[in-house]
Amino acid sequence: MSTLTARKAAVSWLTSARGQDAIAVWSIVFLMSGQGFRYLLGMALYGVLALVTVAAVVIAFRPSAARMKLSVVVLAFVALTAVSAIWSATPTVTVLASIVTIATTYCAIVTVQQFGTSRFLELLYRGLQWSLLLGIGFELYVTAYVHHAVRPLVGDLDAMAGLDESSSPFLWSENNLIDGGPIQGFVGNRNPFAAIALLTAILALILYLERRVSRRNAFITLAASAAVLLLTQSATVAVMGLVVAVLFGCAVVVRAADTHARAKLSMYVLGVASLAGWFALRYKDLVLSMLDRDSDLTNRTEIWSRVIDIASERVEGWGFVAYWPVWAEPYSTVVDETTERATHAHNAFLDAWLQLGVAGLVILVFLVASVFFRAWGVVQRGEKNSSWIPVGWVLLIAALGTQALSESRLLVEGGWYLLVALTCMVPGMVAITPRTPRLARTGAGQPVPRRTVGPVRPLPGHRRRRRAARGPDDSSEA
Repeated sequence: MSTLTARKAAVSWLTSARGQDAIAVWSIVFLMSGQGFRYLLGMALYGVLALVTVAAVVIAFRPSAARMKLSVVVLAFVALTAVSAIWSATPTVTVLASIVTIATTYCAIVTVQQFGTSRFLELLYRGLQWSLLLGIGFELYVTAYVHHAVRPLVGDLDAMAGLDESSSPFLWSENNLIDGGPIQGFVGNRNPFAAIALLTAILALILYLERRVSRRNAFITLAASAAVLLLTQSATVAVMGLVVAVLFGCAVVVRAADTHARAKLSMYVLGVASLAGWFALRYKDLVLSMLDRDSDLTNRTEIWSRVIDIASERVEGWGFVAYWPVWAEPYSTVVDETTERATHAHNAFLDAWLQLGVAGLVILVFLVASVFFRAWGVVQRGEKNSSWIPVGWVLLIAALGTQALSESRLLVEGGWYLLVALTCMVPGMVAITPRTPRLARTGAGQPVPRRTVGPVRPLPGHRRRRRAARGPDDSSEA
């Protein structure tokens, strides 16, 4: 087969329905498990794999790129990351990090707009399932065949951080599966591995309620997710799970309430949530003791204190870098004075302030809040038998926002990808002018028959869903 023929065959497969599905799922696995691939391949080969992945997305979703629509808030944040290279303390790193952010943003937008809301969530679910399975399989392999802790196969990250590989604090797996945890999965960190499990569980529940996955598929996935959540012993994700559970209960109550009572009920929900947040902060030590965590949140409070001090020195920020270049100032100072494991601020909002200044912090807070409140507005306008997908939007953004309080992964890789994807799905986030209440209920850019969402059958004993209870559309402009 000639080179030209092989190239045509590759392009033909990538642009086919099966090829597009495969590329979308692979992109999700790659972004969610990025640290594992860096441990496996090293930075050089990982970079090559990233370029190949982005090229495949560009080829596969070329038709979607022609009609790409972008949230103004997302555009502002991405533009700020690029412009910050002008005043960055590490301009080369900032340029590279900005290019990676632009590529991640592009991949999220064209994928969602190619498949539409419902189909994209199915593919996201499959990608998260593979990520979860990859982590479980990795830990099983270490337990069955290696029998000891495993360091990254390629130690270039240690070299970049100026650490001795033999004494490096970074472990890929601690071989704790047989002891009941904590396990770290393929990603090499229990917090993101547990977050993958929680996000997978959210989609398993929502897609099962939408009748888009079978009961067996959903229950097996939920069981595997629950096992990982228990074995990772992540306090961060335990709090995320609690927030998600409370919001799901509130959404069920709001959907079942009288139409005129929903706004007042939503205010009560927000009031209770605010009170719970105040209680958690006021009695932080008690809450942490219940979660078996020390009062400094594994050195996080010390890191936050130093980050706030350094961020306050420059209102414009120190330049966007995503993961910290820990060999350079001011990041090396934080690492030296707190913990050698710190590669981010362990708080996405503080990291946005540190890297992009006050403007970056304001944009990120506004972006997360906008997605949440607009998604909740769709739930509030829905009905008892409306689509469950808007509830899924609320749970996903709540999980990401809660995680952002103790991790900075919202700014990078899978976290940023999912946040941008949500802006493409939630009504009013792409268009400058908010949608009307009638269209906001469906998440549609224009009225689309319910059949485009998929065969969502009414529950036994219920009347057939009314025309006004249509779920989010599955058009390319979702």
